[in-house]
Amino acid sequence: MRDRIGTFLKRLRKDVSGNILLMAGAGTTALIGAAGISVDTVQWYLWKRQMQQAVDTGAVAGALAMSFGRDHNAAVTSEVGRTANTAHTIELVSTPPTSGAWSGDNGAIEVVATTSQVLAFSSIFLDTPPTIRTRAVATAVATGNPCVRALATDGTGIDVFGNALVNLGCPVSSNSPGGVSVDLGGSSYLDTNLVLSVGGIDYGAGNIPSDAALVSYGLPVEDPLADRNLTWHNDCPQNNFRVRPSDTTTLNPCRYNNGLRIQGTAYFNPGVYVIHGGAFTINSGARLRMAPGTTGGVTFVLTGNSANTVATLSINGSADIDLKAQTMAEDPLWGGILFYQDRISSDLSNTINGGSNINLHGAIYFPTSDLTYNGNSAQTAQCLLIVTNRINFGGANNIDNNCDSDLTAINSSAFTIRVVE
Repeated sequence: MRDRIGTFLKRLRKDVSGNILLMAGAGTTALIGAAGISVDTVQWYLWKRQMQQAVDTGAVAGALAMSFGRDHNAAVTSEVGRTANTAHTIELVSTPPTSGAWSGDNGAIEVVATTSQVLAFSSIFLDTPPTIRTRAVATAVATGNPCVRALATDGTGIDVFGNALVNLGCPVSSNSPGGVSVDLGGSSYLDTNLVLSVGGIDYGAGNIPSDAALVSYGLPVEDPLADRNLTWHNDCPQNNFRVRPSDTTTLNPCRYNNGLRIQGTAYFNPGVYVIHGGAFTINSGARLRMAPGTTGGVTFVLTGNSANTVATLSINGSADIDLKAQTMAEDPLWGGILFYQDRISSDLSNTINGGSNINLHGAIYFPTSDLTYNGNSAQTAQCLLIVTNRINFGGANNIDNNCDSDLTAINSSAFTIRVVE
């Protein structure tokens, strides 16, 4: 018996017919395990990407909330919860951030969130699942200097209508939170590199350059002249002053009651001109220049006794105008401002029908009233800052912001919320 058992063992030891099955079984187990780990690794990667998107949007929501003086913690929690598609924990919401390049910046917000869940295959090898951690920092960053700013807080702030062609060498902004804060309608075309809006932007593919940046539902853009305590004198009053078509007159800085109408040729000595009531009307065929031999600029103040009696501006496109604003050196209070309409006004209508012979150099500042700016294909303005309640563009306009440093100092940067880390 012993010999037979020994012989059997020797034969079994030399028999290789079953080795393949054993090796195949072991290899299949390893292959299935590797595939399982690969599936779990892909899931971890997807969770990482999805949670990163969630904390990015949460940080942006928090920064926006801070900019409007609202509860940033609630905004972060709500937005992360809305965009995350897995169970998560918000580990940190901090302003200023606790680390990184923006640490110590009270305008920045840091959001850290984690997720950790048991997966079938990896749980065979891991006692506890890995923790996926994501972090984002968002803050307001400067994004440009709009040369057209609509300050209205409702309705449509910027309207480019009909077949208007507006060529701008600068951004535009609208502070209205309305659904159509910026309206680019019809066959109009707004040639700009950046449109900033607190509300929505309504446009078609042919209304704006394909590479233009559009920022809707963003931050309001500040009024760059809000801090100026603009005051004026009521010296040398003139009543119902007119420059008739055949007249050539040199005007001085005074108070012009019941409007000022220019039909002929008017030369302006430097200084502040107060138009009290009525309208500042520049008719077809009028010619306006700085007085010969003078080097300074002018400012026209449109005012009145009450909101509905403030003087308005009406410029005809066939006029011949070449006027510039005062510099800061000439008048630190009024420097850079060519036209100003008193803040006591409300939704008054002003019109500039531009033409090839109209050159306005300076700021048009109508913070509480509206402006319609019509042009023709030959019109250009190399230094024009428009700050109004609302603005409507028609016709063809070429407006640039190539002002000297003394005048561009009044134009402040606009900001948008971005993820910076």
